[in-house]
Amino acid sequence: MTLPDMVGRWQAAWESLDPARIEAIYAPDATHMSSVVIERMKRADGTLRGRAEIRSYAEASAGRLKSFRADILGTISEEKDSAGRASIEYWRVIDGNEEGRSRAVEILEWMDDCITACRVFHF
Repeated sequence: MTLPDMVGRWQAAWESLDPARIEAIYAPDATHMSSVVIERMKRADGTLRGRAEIRSYAEASAGRLKSFRADILGTISEEKDSAGRASIEYWRVIDGNEEGRSRAVEILEWMDDCITACRVFHF
């Protein structure tokens, strides 16, 4: 499967669990929305705004996980000029626990090689 460059960068950054690397793929005013944000960051609306908040979330995630892997099942994407968007369906594998894996869909939007919006749906 050939992935859009941004999807590959997103996958590599999050799998690295390196907060600086994760922060670097987001635009300065990016948003990141997830039900995990509600639990981990105590945000009622589940939305992080800006690189600093996204980095704090990445730090919290890296602090509690030994590893994270996104086994991509499929993508639907479109790219035009320096912008794009993609829907990514994947198995979310935490700490190598294959039996406890869960399915997720992530919707990314980007501009000029930076994610501008990310919405994560866990199943």
